[in-house]
Amino acid sequence: MKRNYILEENVECKLSDGTILRSDVYRPNDDHRYPVLMLRLPYDKKTPRYFNEYVEVPRMVDAGYIVILQDVRGRFASDGAFYPFVNERKDGYESVEWAASLPCSNGKVGLFGMSYHGYTQFAAAAEMPPSLKAIAPVMSMTDPWTGMLHNENALVEIGSFATWTLESILPNMLKRRGEKRNVQQYTDDLPDWISYAPSNTWPPLKELDPNSFFFDFINKNMNQEMIEYISLYDHLQEMKVPALFIGGWFDSLLKSTIKAYQNYTGPSMLWIGPWTHTEMTGRAGECYFEDSATSIGMDKIQDPTELHIRWFDHWLKDKPLAIDKSVHLYKMGQKTWEALDRLPASVHVQHFYLESNGDARTLHGDGRLMMEPTTIDSLNKLLLDPKNPVPSYGGNSIVAGQEAGMFDQRKIQSRKDVLVYTSRPLETPLNIYGLVQADIWASSPSSLLDIFIRVSDVNPDGRAYNIVDSFHREVVNKDQPARIQMGVNYTAYQVKAGHSIRIEIAASNAPQYDVNQNNGQTSITASNGLPAYETIYHSKRYPSNIILPLENT
Repeated sequence: MKRNYILEENVECKLSDGTILRSDVYRPNDDHRYPVLMLRLPYDKKTPRYFNEYVEVPRMVDAGYIVILQDVRGRFASDGAFYPFVNERKDGYESVEWAASLPCSNGKVGLFGMSYHGYTQFAAAAEMPPSLKAIAPVMSMTDPWTGMLHNENALVEIGSFATWTLESILPNMLKRRGEKRNVQQYTDDLPDWISYAPSNTWPPLKELDPNSFFFDFINKNMNQEMIEYISLYDHLQEMKVPALFIGGWFDSLLKSTIKAYQNYTGPSMLWIGPWTHTEMTGRAGECYFEDSATSIGMDKIQDPTELHIRWFDHWLKDKPLAIDKSVHLYKMGQKTWEALDRLPASVHVQHFYLESNGDARTLHGDGRLMMEPTTIDSLNKLLLDPKNPVPSYGGNSIVAGQEAGMFDQRKIQSRKDVLVYTSRPLETPLNIYGLVQADIWASSPSSLLDIFIRVSDVNPDGRAYNIVDSFHREVVNKDQPARIQMGVNYTAYQVKAGHSIRIEIAASNAPQYDVNQNNGQTSITASNGLPAYETIYHSKRYPSNIILPLENT
């Protein structure tokens, strides 16, 4: 098929410090001026995924845009040295203004991209380049890893951090240095390597790149000024450029996407589908959701590319948006979308209280979920063996060897170090809509208390598919009951009549998160932990429960 665009490769953008960034420029095959859509990424602008998978560049050009894919500083064809996040604000500002000044540009620029290149949009917007007219951050974040930098006891999503560093970043860094290292010896076995402890001496990077930024983040070797500079969350209320937020119910950055949207003060729109961080086809693990890859939303928009074009047509070409509402959510289990003026704030909730006779271990134990507070005073011991942690499986994971989405969790729920509580079959459908919360009473044998919670939909045939999950760590007084209140995650999901709700609780979730060593340390800095028991309480005095937000009727 004959292409109907002009491609100029490795066009140079010279920054004020002399560094040259290189871009591939796709533009209509004529001499007219057009607005620019730009993607700034660290993953190689030649990768097909960024040309015709997540959005389709040729269609954006056909819609009357110049599309620029730019390697950020220190990556692939661009000059300079790469260090995550720290250069994206100033570089982003200058790149936007460079794009606006191109001979074929009409001076209006929009930014798009997902994950890291969603962050590059926020970074540029924080500097307020005058030519930037709209952004479209997909499955992104505004405060990358700053939680673990601010708090020495914070959870570390070590699995995704290690995966990203070794697979996505390191190979090109070594190539640029002319170092012929055998990265594949580690990437082939990466699912095993990411479980190595302690992480601050991780062998793959200690051998291949001992001065890696990975160790700076892990060991908190960054000054406070730099931490504050890369954290953009506090700048969201200053950003006025229109923003299209897109998230996925099974994306690892769902909470970050919603948090950013809620605190954004410029014109904005939010779409959330049954998508993972790597797939927007409608498939999420073992489940498939209709009308979520094509014909999306109440407006039946063709696909994410068409959504982007409509968004930028409105803000860069003054065309009618023709999408009435600001929030668009896919309702899993109902095979439909809903359009709303704002994120739903649930008026009604359903509490499910944990109850047991003292042995809720495994799905074959006596753990129950009750709709009223329990009258039975009991507790359950929860094993945490640092050498044999409960494995991550599905959900919002983005870890080597793992797949995100919905999976039958019975294998995990059969472990002796997992507590399981199941409701009676529902008499009517239950529409969960919003932020699922947990209110759990627990104690720890050390100063660190770790709790992983998963909510599942149990089919009549016994299959138990995860809906939402989350991991939480808190500093506590040793062996003293503590109340742990946590937002699990957001969802829009219908549990059908005849199905049951199930809650599982574990004290670990590896390799997605670092592992508590039961001695005040974690697998980030130690590997000498011994098995020990946390305690989960459920009684009149300690009414542990899960809170499900219900769809307003």
